[in-house]
Amino acid sequence: MRSKTSDRRGLAGSDRLSRDSSWIRERNAQPPSIAGSAVAISRIAAGKPRLAPWSCFRTEVSPLLSAFGLPGSKVAPGDPFWHLQDSGLWEVHGVSSDVDPNPQVGILDTVQPVAGPTLASAELLQNPLTRLEAVVKLSSTHLDDVDQRELLSRAGLAGYATANGVLDGDEGGGGHEAADTERTTGPTERRESTASRLVRNAAIAAQVKELHGHACQICETRLQYKRRPYSEAAHIRGLGSPHDGPDELPNLLCLCPNHHLLFDGLEIYIDIDGIVRRTHEGDSLGRLRRHVDHEIDETYLRYHRTLCELNSLTRK
Repeated sequence: MRSKTSDRRGLAGSDRLSRDSSWIRERNAQPPSIAGSAVAISRIAAGKPRLAPWSCFRTEVSPLLSAFGLPGSKVAPGDPFWHLQDSGLWEVHGVSSDVDPNPQVGILDTVQPVAGPTLASAELLQNPLTRLEAVVKLSSTHLDDVDQRELLSRAGLAGYATANGVLDGDEGGGGHEAADTERTTGPTERRESTASRLVRNAAIAAQVKELHGHACQICETRLQYKRRPYSEAAHIRGLGSPHDGPDELPNLLCLCPNHHLLFDGLEIYIDIDGIVRRTHEGDSLGRLRRHVDHEIDETYLRYHRTLCELNSLTRK
């Protein structure tokens, strides 16, 4: 479970990145630096080493530059690999600037240096809120002229598109439909698969539903299904990657299926005054109903609000 001290450090870390990072400086607000930064954030979110070998960095960034770079630009992935050092939050090891202040791709291919966020920056980006706010800053400041959602997805940050994130096993969830198009009769074909799944605490989910009497905290709807009350436990900061939220009562809401879908889809959020609002229109749906025995952690609500801000920025 993440401590409140850790979350406060995350807020401070986000402020530091906002002040200092090349990811938000106008002079570095070009597709190469943005692509390199997005890939670096993705590596941190995935638990990969912060320093990537040149060959790996080149493989990850080159397709982004081809798809989202400036029209007619001949900028190579070597530019962000090397020049992000200007931020003070990026480092390169294995080739010295004293030898060549602007090494060419041929030199990088031969020497195979490694590069990535500094240790201090990587530690800040370990905090999910800091990481999310760095992505929001990228999108809000520098990505006006590209398909932001597609860029983030191809950089490995697709999990930010929903409050759920990418759950274990989702990556292989599709891709078989085309093979089945000619099967028109009989039972649907089945395939064996092996996958890991997040282990949720059913007792906590049951607790939040019982505390609220299975009534939605937004609209007060009480559903009956098969003669039994039905409601859903919604995680505020999702359990999937890159959110990595905890499965605990302060991170849960009791919602009806409709509002659970809208909440996970980042179409509604809860503002700092406890008012439920539509993400894109901003109008109020009323105040979130609270229960004295159900304390909701404001840090998780802030995380979800920030996700909604990102969703609003990347909506096309």
